[in-house]
Amino acid sequence: MMRIILDTNVLLVSIGKKSQYRPIFDAFLQQKYTLIISNDVLLEYAEIIEFKTNALVANR
Repeated sequence: MMRIILDTNVLLVSIGKKSQYRPIFDAFLQQKYTLIISNDVLLEYAEIIEFKTNALVANR
């Protein structure tokens, strides 16, 4: 299985259902690759998601 690191911006633009980058997120959901992340990257994901949405979404 392929292992990848997703930049925070790439992850965020791929989440939207109508995003042209949605296949990246769909492949993750279908376990077509393993997402490799460090604690620092995970905290950055949460920080950016919280900034763009709210703390409840970021902490789930």
